[in-house]
Amino acid sequence: MIEFFHTKDRLRFLLYVGAIAAPLLLISAWVVSSMEESSAAKGEPNAQGGLSYRIQEKSGARTLPPPLASLLSVPPNTAMTDVDVTADSTVRLSSAAVKAFSTDGFKTVAAFHRPTLSPVTTDSANSLEGVRDGYQIRISQETRFFDNDPYKDRTKIEYYINPVKKP
Repeated sequence: MIEFFHTKDRLRFLLYVGAIAAPLLLISAWVVSSMEESSAAKGEPNAQGGLSYRIQEKSGARTLPPPLASLLSVPPNTAMTDVDVTADSTVRLSSAAVKAFSTDGFKTVAAFHRPTLSPVTTDSANSLEGVRDGYQIRISQETRFFDNDPYKDRTKIEYYINPVKKP
């Protein structure tokens, strides 16, 4: 097989093929990746008859999915890198889990969200819980970092949002 490339013509042919194929493969991979990201950000049908949204972006989600955007704002200096939202057929949020990384400490992030929660049910050094518009929102500082976390030098914050269960 290696002997096939001993002539200059055959080697030149291989280089031409590579010069044409490499950019085509890279462009194709980029197009497919962009299409997958945009479809996940726009929502994909789920078993509840609604949509599921999944955004994983190292630099932070540019926009939050509509069911989540009305409940949660992105604090300054914070990147929401992993957003997983499920909505039912009425586009009402069923559940949401968000991982974010902030250059600010947890106290600053909690202070940003505290005014929007009424009532605040838990307020500690690394956790804030409360209710907003019929949803239980828990914001906590996570101390464990995983290999796939995009930032290890920032404050890791996790958000969990679920509808309030009626007694």
